[in-house]
Amino acid sequence: MYHAYRLRLGGLLISIGAFICCVAAFIALAVFTGRARADVRLGLDYYFLVKECEDSTSAAVVGEVYSSGGAGYLYGDTVILACYYQKADARRVCSLMEARGEKVSVLCRSLDGITLRGEDAAFAEKVKNTASTAESVARLLYDTANALERGTADQKAAKGNVKGAADALEGLAAADSEPLFAKWDLAVRNVARAAREKSRDILFAKDVRYLQISLCCMLLDMGSYF
Repeated sequence: MYHAYRLRLGGLLISIGAFICCVAAFIALAVFTGRARADVRLGLDYYFLVKECEDSTSAAVVGEVYSSGGAGYLYGDTVILACYYQKADARRVCSLMEARGEKVSVLCRSLDGITLRGEDAAFAEKVKNTASTAESVARLLYDTANALERGTADQKAAKGNVKGAADALEGLAAADSEPLFAKWDLAVRNVARAAREKSRDILFAKDVRYLQISLCCMLLDMGSYF
C-alpha cells in the first residue's frame, strides 16, 4: 500500500510539475510576444507642389487649384497640386508657376518606416509588401498623368492604366484578411473605387494626379493604419 501511495504521490508531483512548466512557458511566450517588435523600412520621399490655405478658405483654394489644372487635394493646411518623386522636378515646376505669379511652394515629406509591436510584428513583411504594391500603383498613376498632360497617351491607354490601378488595389485589399489590415484595406478600397469611377469618364491629368496623391498620403500616414 505504501508503495502504491508513493507511486500516486509521484504521479501527482509530475503532473503538478508539468502544469507549472506549461504555465511558465505560457507566461514566457506572452512576455516575448509583448516585447516583440519589427521595423518596417519604407524609404518614402515625396515632393508636393502646394498652395497654403486656412480652414476658412480651404474649399475656395481647392476649387481654384482644381479649375486651374491642379489635383486640388487637401492635406493639412495645404492644397496639393501635384506630387513628384524628385525634388528637382518639383522645384522646376514650382519656379515656372512662380514666374507666372502663382503663390506655390514645394513641401517635402518623408517616411523612413514604421514599427510593429507585439503580435503585429509577425506581419512586418506583409505590411512592407502591401506598401510596395501601393507605391507601384501610385507611380503608374504618376506616369499616366504625365502622359496625358504631354499628349503621349490617348484616353483609351490612360483609362486602361487607371482601370488596371483599380484592379491592383482591389486585389491588394482582398489579399488581406487579418484584423490588422482592416483600416488600411478600407482606405485602399476607397481609392480603387474612385479610380474605377474615373476610368468610366473622360480622364484629365489632374484627376489621375489626385488618385496618385491619395495613395502617397496614405503611405506617409501608414503609422496611423498599423
